[in-house]
Amino acid sequence: MVEGGPGRHRLVVVVAAAHDALAAATARLAAEYELDERRCDDVYAAVAEVARRQDRCILVVGRLEELAKEDRRFFAIAARHGARCCALLEAAAPIEPNVVPAALRMGVFLVGTTSEIKGVLDAWLTSAGCPASEAMVCLDDECRASEAELNALLGQEIDE
Repeated sequence: MVEGGPGRHRLVVVVAAAHDALAAATARLAAEYELDERRCDDVYAAVAEVARRQDRCILVVGRLEELAKEDRRFFAIAARHGARCCALLEAAAPIEPNVVPAALRMGVFLVGTTSEIKGVLDAWLTSAGCPASEAMVCLDDECRASEAELNALLGQEIDE
């Protein structure tokens, strides 16, 4: 992506310890895709990060057992702020039986390995689900439409 391109309006928030393999893999992918990345130690810090970044398109990546704390409230908070979630579901993870179906109903991307996060990033980057504020701003006159062109596009006639 080019500097100032649409990828710069997207943020990956990874919920994991700094030395965690999930944090390292997600940071590497964010750098590869030229995405901004923030790391949070826990889901509570992620709540603050998501709430603070309302002008950005956000993907939160973390382990399902961490993101589903407090009766899965984080998923609703993230959705309310327009953020998507990607949860790593590990076989040995201590989670309640109803967590996986609830996460799926809330639109959470579930992955079994860190290598699957790349596919989630590809899907997220091609989705149109980001806030309108993400649209790229063009300051050149060639990108701007005149009032007559806008009226024509909107199907409005001009009284002369």
